[in-house]
Amino acid sequence: MSPNAEGNTAPGGELQPYRQQLDEINQALMNLLAQRMEVCRVIARVKSANGIPMMQPHRVTSTLEMAKSMAPKHKLRPEYVGDLFALIIKETCDEEQRLMDALDQSHVEE
Repeated sequence: MSPNAEGNTAPGGELQPYRQQLDEINQALMNLLAQRMEVCRVIARVKSANGIPMMQPHRVTSTLEMAKSMAPKHKLRPEYVGDLFALIIKETCDEEQRLMDALDQSHVEE
């Protein structure tokens, strides 16, 4: 059988159930990322209200180490999981900082 326009040798119909599963998993990942970010926003408010610095290096390190150590159990490369979590953590830290800066600014204006 020759490859189709997408480079697949299987008819598109055979791939559809798997693509559907991937679409559902992608939606679940988006929901989890949104939930995670919302928790980080709550954490930012608590940090701001209590004078706790945004950056907690020990927490970042322990989260990355935990994620990488769990990777093999899930048949994933630790480097892949580490890179992915590093990106997620960077974005949540950036969001925490933006929120904390905004909260600090609102206190200054009062």
